[in-house]
Amino acid sequence: MTPRRWLRLTGPVGLALLAGALSGCDVGENPVPVLATAVVTGPAPFDAAFDLSYTTHPLGRPMTFELDFGDASPVQSGGEFDVAIHHVYGAAGTYRAVLAVVDDRGMTATDAVDITVDDSGPPIGIRLGETAPDFTAHTTDGGGFTLSATRGSVVLVDFWGAWCPPCRATLPHLDSLLRTYASRGLVGVVVSTDIKEKDAVEYLAEAGLERFVSVWEPGGKGGNPIAQLYGVSTNDVGIPRTFVLDRQGVIRFVGHPTDLSRAMVEALL
Repeated sequence: MTPRRWLRLTGPVGLALLAGALSGCDVGENPVPVLATAVVTGPAPFDAAFDLSYTTHPLGRPMTFELDFGDASPVQSGGEFDVAIHHVYGAAGTYRAVLAVVDDRGMTATDAVDITVDDSGPPIGIRLGETAPDFTAHTTDGGGFTLSATRGSVVLVDFWGAWCPPCRATLPHLDSLLRTYASRGLVGVVVSTDIKEKDAVEYLAEAGLERFVSVWEPGGKGGNPIAQLYGVSTNDVGIPRTFVLDRQGVIRFVGHPTDLSRAMVEALL
C-alpha cells in the first residue's frame, strides 16, 4: 500500500471506508458512518452536538448505531439517524467520540471525532483535531492574507502547483465546492509551490479558477515557508494536499482533494 493511499483514507468518510476494507468485504456494500459536529472545542462545561444525518448505506439497508462519547458516560444507541445528539462534557480534557454503525447483516463501520474541552482549544499542529498553524503571505493579486483572519469561516487550504498535473486535475473539484458553498461561509485558499509566481497566476486565469484566494511565496515546494509549516515540503508528502479547517480553526480533514466530499463540507457549515 502506498503512502498516498493512506492519505486518501483520512477524514470521516475515509475512516469509514478503511473500516469496511479491513472487514474483508466490498467497501461499496458496507455502512458509511459520518459523525459530524461543527464545533469541537470550548471551555467546560462544553455542549457538543453530534449530527448523524450524513450517515448512509450504499445499499439502503437498515442500520443501528452506538455512540460512545469517550468520557465513560453511558453509550447512546438507536436506529434513527436524522437526529442531532447533544452531550455535555463537564471536565477539561481531550475525548474521542466514536460512532459505530451496524447493518442488518452485522457489517460494522466506525467514525470518530476528537473533542477538546479547554479554554485555549487544541494544540497547534497539522494533524486532525489540532489547531492549524497561522501564517501571513502575499496573494497573487498584490494583496496579503492571514489565515487567522478567516476565523468564523470554514477554510479549505490546498497545496498545489501549475507544474503538477494531479493538482491541475483536482482544482475544479475544489472550485465546485466553493461555487456551491461560498455563500454559506466556505473560503478557498490555494498555496502555490511554483518557482515563479506568474506560472500560478497564468494557470488560474486561463482555467477560470477565480474564486480562490491565491497565495504564493518564493521557494517552490522544497523552500516555500507555508509548505514547510504544513509538512508538505518533503518527498514523503506529495501534492495536491488539502486541509479543511472548521470555524474555530481546527483541522477536520487532511488528504487528497478528491476525497473531500460535499457531505463533509456541509457538516462543518
